[in-house]
Parts: sequence; C-alpha cells; structure tokens
Amino acid sequence: MEFSSNQPIYLQVATWLEQQIMAGTYQAGRKIPGVRDLAVTLIVSTRTVQNAINQLVENGLVVTKRGQGNFVTEDPTKISIIRADKKIDITKQYIDNVIHVAQISEIPELVAHAIAKYEETQL
Repeated sequence: MEFSSNQPIYLQVATWLEQQIMAGTYQAGRKIPGVRDLAVTLIVSTRTVQNAINQLVENGLVVTKRGQGNFVTEDPTKISIIRADKKIDITKQYIDNVIHVAQISEIPELVAHAIAKYEETQL
C-alpha cells in the first residue's frame, strides 16, 4: 500500500480497511486480521493499525470483542449507510472536479450542467 503525504497514515489505513469491508473481503460478523498481521501486511506500525481500527470502532463499522479480536459489525444498516455515504462523497468529488476543469477551460455550458448536477445531490 502506498501512502500519500496529505493525510495521516492511520486514516489511510482506516480507509483501506473500510474499502476491504465494503468489497466483502472482510464480511459482516467476521473477524478481521489482527493488528500485528495488518501492520506487517501494510508495512506500518502496530500503533498506526490500532489507531485505524479505533477510528472504525468509533464509526461503528468494527466491533472489538475483548480477548477475541476485532470484528466487522453485524448491523447491515450501518454498512448500508456507510456505502451510501461513500457513493455520495465520490459523486460530489467527481462533480467538483468537473466544475473545476470546466471553469479552467472556460466552458460555460459544462459549468452550468455540473452545477445543476451538484445541486441535485444537495437535496
């Protein structure tokens, strides 16, 4: 995994884990790999992985069972909400990029269209 410098590594690891969960690599109710295993796989410190998992626990996507490990939530509603939020975030990011390119290129029709689509997502 390659990391960018514009975001803390633990958040990038949390995003990666979230993506793995959303993709079904780690399924609802199933145990995710241990902190040490993930640290070795991702070539980061165990503290970084633990911070990432804490973030997912805080978001409700992962549940810690004392003495057993970390598990993907069994709450399908939570997973659905996160999936929907991600789709909205990706759509907004795409629209923002289109608006930016259209403004730089001075294409008024494209700007107007992108702004209209963006406003639709705000409803």
